[in-house]
Amino acid sequence: MTKNMLITNCQHSFNQLIGEFYLSRNYNVIFHFDNERSKQAYENDLFNSDSSPEKYMLINNNDIDFNSLEKDIDVITDYFGPIDILIHGNEMLDETKYFLEDPIGLEQKIENLFERIYLFNRVVTSRMVKAKKGKVIFPLIFDVLYFAGYPSSPILNNGKISLMKCMSHELSAFKVNVNAITLGYFDNDFDLATKKELKKKLEIFALKPRLMPLQELIPALNMLVEPPVTTIGGENIHIGAGIETVI
Repeated sequence: MTKNMLITNCQHSFNQLIGEFYLSRNYNVIFHFDNERSKQAYENDLFNSDSSPEKYMLINNNDIDFNSLEKDIDVITDYFGPIDILIHGNEMLDETKYFLEDPIGLEQKIENLFERIYLFNRVVTSRMVKAKKGKVIFPLIFDVLYFAGYPSSPILNNGKISLMKCMSHELSAFKVNVNAITLGYFDNDFDLATKKELKKKLEIFALKPRLMPLQELIPALNMLVEPPVTTIGGENIHIGAGIETVI
């Protein structure tokens, strides 16, 4: 049976790539945006691709609250049926930029983003609990990459991991699995000289490490979307070069 996947923050290309990967695997994919302009631009891209229009839906909601999100999920359910997988798309937040421009504003930004996460969890997982099935996944970018200029947010990461652990503890009884996946260094559209220098630094982690494009790392999500066993929950799986060993 075809599964239904909802991905948030699809105004960012990283989350769009996740959706495209699962469209290619015959999932029904709902791309959720927070602004109409990004939605329209991506809609044109999808329309001109090989994707089947009946397999995806694009929704914009730039002022999310409980009632508006309930309506969004009702629209999705009426068209595709219940949501099987909720992926909290990465916000690609540049903490350095926000902190330098407005330190107090960064605090408010983080608070607003967690409120959005809470609302998606409240609306979507309440239905998963009733159905006694579902998966919730947080794709993250490793904390230390924040210092290397990647769009990594240690504040968001640590909050999400704590939330994921708590959710997994509470929802496992209802057969809803909650996990995270953390990506290490990847080829962030570097030029050849930058990539070569970075790979030298990364040899403390692995000999001649491979820096793969994001779209080549995304299939790793399948360990959680289509897990080999059904009881994986409360895990943060690390993928790629440049992630410290955790004992």
